[in-house]
Amino acid sequence: MMPKSIVLVLLVLADVTWSLRMVSVKVPGAALSGHSVQLECQFSLDDDSLYAVKWYRGVDEFYRYVPAEEPPATIFALDGIDVDLDESNDNRLVLRSISAETAGRFGCEVSAEAPSFQTVSGHADMAVVQLPQQGPIIWGGKPRYSIDDTVDLNCTSMRSSPATNLTWYINGHPAEKKQLRTYAVLRDVDGLETSVLGLHFVVQARHFREGDLKLKCTATLAALYWRSNEASAEPDRPHHQRSSTSAVYLDHHSALASAALSTFRLFGPLQRPSLSVCFMAALIVFVVHLS
Repeated sequence: MMPKSIVLVLLVLADVTWSLRMVSVKVPGAALSGHSVQLECQFSLDDDSLYAVKWYRGVDEFYRYVPAEEPPATIFALDGIDVDLDESNDNRLVLRSISAETAGRFGCEVSAEAPSFQTVSGHADMAVVQLPQQGPIIWGGKPRYSIDDTVDLNCTSMRSSPATNLTWYINGHPAEKKQLRTYAVLRDVDGLETSVLGLHFVVQARHFREGDLKLKCTATLAALYWRSNEASAEPDRPHHQRSSTSAVYLDHHSALASAALSTFRLFGPLQRPSLSVCFMAALIVFVVHLS
């Protein structure tokens, strides 16, 4: 027969319920550099009393809210973290002027007062995005193509963090993998990245089935950025041609673009500062010539 003292202990433990529970931790999956963001820690106390709410990035605590203290909120210095105390409380945390340093895994830890002393936690990741200053640029090409001509273009999206995702379309349809030329992402000294994607294929009659050959490049970054650039070329008909001024890009402009791209490829192995200067100089010459 079980001793009465043990039975009593078991009965007491059976009556104990832990009422504190974590409901959700809400953190933007991707946020724009220089903007403010709101993080939320939703929890249920039921019959418990709140002791503290703590926020971490990785393993480093940077914000603590203890309602029994005055003032209740305390911040701890951490690179890339600027807490707006006026807008933050036990459920909400506002970070100002976020940067690439702000990104990481954010955790919220909630503790209850006596007698339960229970602790629950949750986490979520946030990336910080810096958008390109302009849309993707199409380099190379000519205003007219004949059957069996080779299309050789490059699409460049300049200086973002992280690098944009580039996609080529031929007459509205995604280009096949075998038609793409991939290049390594270029990282500048300030951490911003430039992405380049080439398009290479042989022109066939079907490409002009609905009129002009239309080539489009899109650049995307998370759900925060979508830009495109489009070029078109007509079939080479010596006795029936449109004015060359109606083409999206012209032969002499393409020569400049190709020269810029050659510089881009030639100096690729050099240090990134040299690459950035050479590439930007070529780009400026190209833009000035267009104007």
